[in-house]
Amino acid sequence: MSQTIRCNLYLEMKCNYIISLALASSLTFVILSCSSSKSKVSATKNDTGQWPWVVKYDRGSCFGECPVYTFYLLSDHQGLIDAKYNLMEPGWYEADLDQEAVHQLLSDIEPESWWNQDLSDLPEIADLPGLSLLYKHKDGLRWIATRGKMSGSMTEVFQSLDHIVTEARWQSTQQRPLDPEIPEPTDVIVQLKDGIDIHSWMKKYAHFGIYLKKRISPKMQFYVVSKDPGLGAANDFLQYIKLDADVIEAQWDHQLSNRN
Repeated sequence: MSQTIRCNLYLEMKCNYIISLALASSLTFVILSCSSSKSKVSATKNDTGQWPWVVKYDRGSCFGECPVYTFYLLSDHQGLIDAKYNLMEPGWYEADLDQEAVHQLLSDIEPESWWNQDLSDLPEIADLPGLSLLYKHKDGLRWIATRGKMSGSMTEVFQSLDHIVTEARWQSTQQRPLDPEIPEPTDVIVQLKDGIDIHSWMKKYAHFGIYLKKRISPKMQFYVVSKDPGLGAANDFLQYIKLDADVIEAQWDHQLSNRN
């Protein structure tokens, strides 16, 4: 009887040892897997020095002290920002983002209909800061700009973007976004006030490499002007022109294609 008990105890101890060994091996595998995954992400970041992005949000100037910045939602759903004015010290910053807010944002801008809204019947919003959004959707590039008008759904998306930016804990960084292989718009239709000479007026925007492409009407002050793609941000170019006291109206001559 005593021998039987000793045998059972031995078997029980052996079983417990095997189970403990198996659990320890599994735990080691999980830890190594997590560590390997983390190292891979860090290596990508350090090796390239640049991050691919899926959303680029430009927030332009207004007559007051509006925050001016370019925000990038990176491919790993983290954030990168080029702060310019009225937000924090100018420079580049990175941050972890509120992932629930990020997923909601991507859900809101997923429908193609959101990018093709008819704003013609909406009133002009006085002193609306220049807002534009680029989205590298799986079906092709999507782009939208406010142009002084915003629907309710557009307002919600831009407010969501502002919330994501202002709630993030930004830290100075040397990281930069990958240069987009996307042609930004360059041609603007502009209507000048009577008596304004187009050539004299363009001198104010020489730092954008501005030049006259054509005059649309021989008797009215409608022109198509363009910028050098390598000088300044496209959205800044349009918004500075829209805020110009000598300008009646300005808009892009054409939008970007929905396809890459």
